[in-house]
Amino acid sequence: MSSYLSTIILLLLFSLQTSVWGATEGIVLTDDVQMSLGDAFMAEGDYYRAITEFKKLTFLFPDSERLSEAFYLIGMAYYKGKDYKSAVNSFAKVRKAYTASNYSSAAFYEGLSYSKLGLPDKAALSFERARLFDESHPDAANAQLGLSLNALEKDNVADSRAKLDEFLANYPEDERVPGVQASFGLLDEYESQPRKSPALAGTMSAVIPGSGQMYAEHYKDGLMAFVVNGLFIAGTVAALDDDNYALAAIVGGVGLPFYIGNIYGAANASRKWNLSLSRKLRDDLSLSLNYHY
Repeated sequence: MSSYLSTIILLLLFSLQTSVWGATEGIVLTDDVQMSLGDAFMAEGDYYRAITEFKKLTFLFPDSERLSEAFYLIGMAYYKGKDYKSAVNSFAKVRKAYTASNYSSAAFYEGLSYSKLGLPDKAALSFERARLFDESHPDAANAQLGLSLNALEKDNVADSRAKLDEFLANYPEDERVPGVQASFGLLDEYESQPRKSPALAGTMSAVIPGSGQMYAEHYKDGLMAFVVNGLFIAGTVAALDDDNYALAAIVGGVGLPFYIGNIYGAANASRKWNLSLSRKLRDDLSLSLNYHY
């Protein structure tokens, strides 16, 4: 147990006050102490115990001025613990019930959670909420960058570029402006790179098994598809030449799924190629924008 957590626990113990009313004794626990205990577990990276302590505050002190903060920190603990679905629910609760200090941050991290869940449309809506509620809030600027990166999830480079233009217009004094300006070059480079056509790759492998994978630069997969399908085709042809139609049907029937899989595999290889370009761009942009969450 770290010295920080030990200090908080000692503080909790010293805060337990005993008041005497006749023969009755009671223990007084403040919301500040309860919040400090949750903060201590957060600092330790023990997110689920932190959630427990923050939830205790919401039950024990339903009228506390720190209630909004507790719900927000519950969401952050879920987010850091990579339970993004629970994080979404917690941040949404903050937005709906407490429309003040934590709204923009809750909406921003709600958007990040949706991004982690692979739901770009919902992420975009949350980022817009964070941006529009209070444009001067630091997380409003973060949400603007989130919208740009989120557009790339749908390979919408034009929208991503437009969101960066909006960032420069809305936050000209932000320290990330040079990185945003440099990001336009990354988008230009991405657009200049050739894409692989899934339809073309599938057609190629239908004609010559493995050639579509080669086109998508999955060379090992292409060689394997060529050899396996070549053996089945050769075996089927040899059986037909010997008038052994039963054997030809068996060999051909067994080989047919491999042939069809080879076509689908080629198309998927092309999609993976294009996706790898998009992911690399997103990683490069995140670095350029200093956007790491």
